Amino acid sequence: MEKLPTFYKSSIILLIFLFSNLVFCQNKQLKEIDKLLNISEKRHAEYKDFEELQIAKRANLLAQKTGDSKRIAESSYLISRALSCLELQKQSLSFIQKTFDQKYTQEDILLQAKLKEIKSYNFYVLSLKSQSLREQLSIIKLLKDKKDTASIRVVARTYGNIGNRYFDRNKLDSAFIYYKLSGNLLKKLDENKAYNSFSEHYIALGNAFSQKKDFDSAFYYYQKSYELKLKYKDPILFVQYMIFGNYYKNQKKYDLALDYYVKAIQNIEKYSINMAPFNSLYKNISEIYGILGDKNKQSEYETIYINEENKIASDRSKSMDYALNIIIDDQENNYQHSKRKKYIWISAGILLLIIIFIVVFNILRKNLKHKETLFTEVHSTLQEKEEIISQKTVETEELQLKVNDAYNEVIDLAKKNDPSFYFRFQEVYPDFQKKLMEYSPGLRTSELILCAYTFLGFTIKDIADYTYKSINTVRNRKQNLRKKFLIPTEQDMGIWLRNLTNKKTS
Repeated sequence: MEKLPTFYKSSIILLIFLFSNLVFCQNKQLKEIDKLLNISEKRHAEYKDFEELQIAKRANLLAQKTGDSKRIAESSYLISRALSCLELQKQSLSFIQKTFDQKYTQEDILLQAKLKEIKSYNFYVLSLKSQSLREQLSIIKLLKDKKDTASIRVVARTYGNIGNRYFDRNKLDSAFIYYKLSGNLLKKLDENKAYNSFSEHYIALGNAFSQKKDFDSAFYYYQKSYELKLKYKDPILFVQYMIFGNYYKNQKKYDLALDYYVKAIQNIEKYSINMAPFNSLYKNISEIYGILGDKNKQSEYETIYINEENKIASDRSKSMDYALNIIIDDQENNYQHSKRKKYIWISAGILLLIIIFIVVFNILRKNLKHKETLFTEVHSTLQEKEEIISQKTVETEELQLKVNDAYNEVIDLAKKNDPSFYFRFQEVYPDFQKKLMEYSPGLRTSELILCAYTFLGFTIKDIADYTYKSINTVRNRKQNLRKKFLIPTEQDMGIWLRNLTNKKTS
């Protein structure tokens, strides 16, 4: 049997070495992605939405490089959740759609349901309450035959969220119906692993009974929530302390209420929980000191509350700007990644052709005529590949021009009420949000979007038609903005916004 030439042996060994290294590197990257996903989940539990977004984004970029659909989908889910918590509902909805397009998502019903949870919340915040309810009902339908713990927990949570919606509308009978459905499902879970879900359920029941003025029942469920936390030695008790504080405040037992509010703040600080969502604690403490006649303490905590609110507004503005930049960077990264991928495949093709040429050249080296013919064919093929590279370069340049021409799409996106309208608008007018937030910190996303429509010159009727709202609603919201910005009655709001945006920072 003829032995393989040394050249072939070396090539095979090299290929095996390269393949094994590729597998090793990919496994290392997957472990790093999983680690980032776990950290991102922890940041969510600590109400650190901005950090959750940053870490999930890093995981997503790594997942995109590996091409792992499961991890791309999971990291995209965390990004969409963080964007939602940062009050960027439309951007969150856009990311949710991207996640639904992933192959893994289409096969994972539970992930679909969790995405619908975020989608439902986004619709609710955007005042699309019927769409929000529709998503919640679709979650129940989607998971109706699932018996696993994770699915039962999602359905129980969904029933609880529907109950909360009725509670917000003071329809307590309907709220209790859904709370009961939620409680029946929770009974199927292992209390040891799902005690947090039980604890939240008891608080919801307590709040509902408190609304009915049945304070004994309310206290009973608040106590059950607290005792469950103690039973499983969970040190994160600030929610329970807050609830007790609210309860005793309503009962006019101000010393007890004050004690629990202080305990809540101490618990939050001890376990590095983000204080921003619970800043009202300082306001409640200030009010109680006012009732108790301690004006110094009242003033002290009122000052803390106001200072924290200002800091929260500033941080929220920075976070929203950063989050929007992440989305812009994501699109640019996708474009660059696609561009690099094309060049890699072209280079790999050329390299493969060179290897084939060398192998064939060695086989036919004894036959000069065949060698010359082969050289001509390979040379011709290489020229074709060079033409392909040139053509791809031209296509890439054209694609870059199309990206730069995105400005022209803003008006069409506004008329279609497209979720990506405001993101595109900020590409065209990058100073718009910055100038507005400097002039009036704390503006909501919905207010910024209305300002964008007005900036572009759309009338109240146009805005109402395009955003599917009533003319009165749009007129009232614009009037509120005029008051907030102190715009004179005789001045056109659109001209005022353009003058503000064009004004140079001194």
